Amino acid sequence: AYLPATYHICNADVFFFLKETNQDITRNSSLQSRVDSFIIYKSKLPPVLNATYGPFSVEQAVPLDLMLSSTSFGFTNEFTFNWKLKSHIIDSSIYSNKPKIQTLFYIAGKDWDDYDPEERLPCVKMFAFLESREVVASCRLTGHLGLCVAELELSPSWFSSPPPLVSEDTAPLEGITVELFYKIYTADGECSPEDEKWENNIHTDQDNEQKALPAME
Repeated sequence: AYLPATYHICNADVFFFLKETNQDITRNSSLQSRVDSFIIYKSKLPPVLNATYGPFSVEQAVPLDLMLSSTSFGFTNEFTFNWKLKSHIIDSSIYSNKPKIQTLFYIAGKDWDDYDPEERLPCVKMFAFLESREVVASCRLTGHLGLCVAELELSPSWFSSPPPLVSEDTAPLEGITVELFYKIYTADGECSPEDEKWENNIHTDQDNEQKALPAME
């Protein structure tokens, strides 16, 4: 036996109810409760979950903290709730004779059907850290693809730093690993520190971390 309730997602353009391949058959074998999973793929308005059981019906808005949204973009007709800012380091290894780090930032999940060339997109500021040193670059997302390239240049002192200590069981890394982070600013902001908001590390896995290497002979 199971609770014969039906669900519907309102205010969502595209959504899917999910079923686990190895779902426990006893999980929904009660007449008191029911558990189902769903994903909202595209929505311009705050989604609402509607549940119906016989003559009874109830609605509840999906909490916004469960949605991949951002107040930096705002909840407009142009930006869907599942937008995501993505990044790609153009060259993962740099050298002292060409000490520039370039990162491509772009928007995924935006509804571009009603693209307005005059639309103002957020600004992205990228930081590189090594010990107590820091260097910053910024760019503003633009165009019908919502992308930009942030470029920063490392001073010669970054390449003369001693490599970090490693244990005997760990293979030493070639060169120096530099941490990259980014901040995203509201579309109305001018990349001022007052509007800053920390976002994720550009690459979280060690294999993709930015490396600043000495010049090759």
